[in-house]
Amino acid sequence: MTSKALLRLSLPLILTTSLFCLIDFASAKIIFKADFETGDLSEWSKTGIRSQNATATTVQVVTDIVQEGKYAGKFTIHEDDVFNPQQLRVQVGGPKITVEEGSDTYMSFYMYMAEPPKDRDNFFYWEGQPPPRYDNVMTWWVEPKEGGGVLIKYGTGNLGRNGTDWEADFPIGKWHQLAMQIHWSEDKDKGNTRLWFDRILVLDKKLKTKGPESIYFCQLGIHRSPHRPSVDTIYFDNFILADTLEEVVKELPKSPKSATAGNSTVK
Repeated sequence: MTSKALLRLSLPLILTTSLFCLIDFASAKIIFKADFETGDLSEWSKTGIRSQNATATTVQVVTDIVQEGKYAGKFTIHEDDVFNPQQLRVQVGGPKITVEEGSDTYMSFYMYMAEPPKDRDNFFYWEGQPPPRYDNVMTWWVEPKEGGGVLIKYGTGNLGRNGTDWEADFPIGKWHQLAMQIHWSEDKDKGNTRLWFDRILVLDKKLKTKGPESIYFCQLGIHRSPHRPSVDTIYFDNFILADTLEEVVKELPKSPKSATAGNSTVK
């Protein structure tokens, strides 16, 4: 067969493959992105979710500790950042999403602590919006580790009250990426959470991930319940919500060392 004949036969396959690649590329979409590169909090004002106690003394856009670009967000909680008699909150309002049984959400952001937390700090959660009610279904937090150091944890239920499904050491003084894929379901045998910590898959577990609500929102910052008098600071950068996993994390192979770190669970 001549090279010209081979080219004529191969060309349709090449064009078809290229078309599929273009369609796949076009279907990947970034739903929300906030990296503080505006130099202010304006990216977070478009989400439809109200910030809580985001004042000049609690949430600052800084240039000294940055994951990428020129700016990052510095969140500091104090004993007078009162939301109600049970809660302290310093947060920006994250995006709202429509959730269906069996749908998926992909998200990633970076965080940094210069010093260990003095108390438990809830830094991110997903919460359902009425109807029928407000329903916190999962939470991520950091807390002091007995004997020194910091633990990062994830759990389902209101503020993780159904139990801790993942925990690991959180080294201070460096940026860490936390990425997630939430497969939404009211059935604990159909819902699933996958977590990546510093691009390594650390949790892949079937869980009840939603309630009866169809609209869910997230809030980034520091939340405490009950009140605590200590002052803690967490930095955040490069928050992204997308409709494909490839847009939010580039997974690294799992090493034997990372497989045994903390109580990471991959099933």
